[in-house]
Amino acid sequence: MIHLSNQTPLGTGRHRQCYTHPENAQRCIKIIYNADESGLKEIKRELRYYAHLARYLKDWSGIPQYYGTVETDLGTGYVYDIITDFDGKPSVTLKEFADQCRYEQDVAMLREALKTLRRYLHDNHIVTMTLKPQNILCRRISESEVVPVVCDNIGESTLIPLASWSVWLCRRKQARLWARFMQQPALVAALGMSEGSQKGSPSMTLTSHKV
Repeated sequence: MIHLSNQTPLGTGRHRQCYTHPENAQRCIKIIYNADESGLKEIKRELRYYAHLARYLKDWSGIPQYYGTVETDLGTGYVYDIITDFDGKPSVTLKEFADQCRYEQDVAMLREALKTLRRYLHDNHIVTMTLKPQNILCRRISESEVVPVVCDNIGESTLIPLASWSVWLCRRKQARLWARFMQQPALVAALGMSEGSQKGSPSMTLTSHKV
């Protein structure tokens, strides 16, 4: 049995808490701490979608890979990739990234990260319930390059997950979600910075590394 009760969670969501895997620094363990009906329904939905992805997905760079369950002193644990930067620090959320944009170089990096995210979802037919900046981590693979990773709300909540099996329906759903996603206040504020404003100033340093 893996002991987690002496750890401080890396992050806490509505139903789950995330812990560092004590036996594998490259992975994390998610525990359902709020096991009401919706919490159990959420994990079942997510695992069904992961089983679907396992049939075809080759590129896992944009979502954490799932590795099965383990027994812990806090209950059943679900094991995923842990998302960290090239220097080993936990990656910040897209919301934090956007909030820290101060200069044109920062906005350019954000725009490139959003292009990468949209291309990944499109090319790999990834379906999500919603897209929110706080549910996407910005994994820095170098000082100047960021790879977004969607960490929550993966899959469909519908009884019959048509968008998971139809490319056409997947594209339509992605387009609707992306339009709403781009209206998120953090993104609107960051991308609304005047072109060329503060150009030539030093770029931001990501000092807040929360999961």
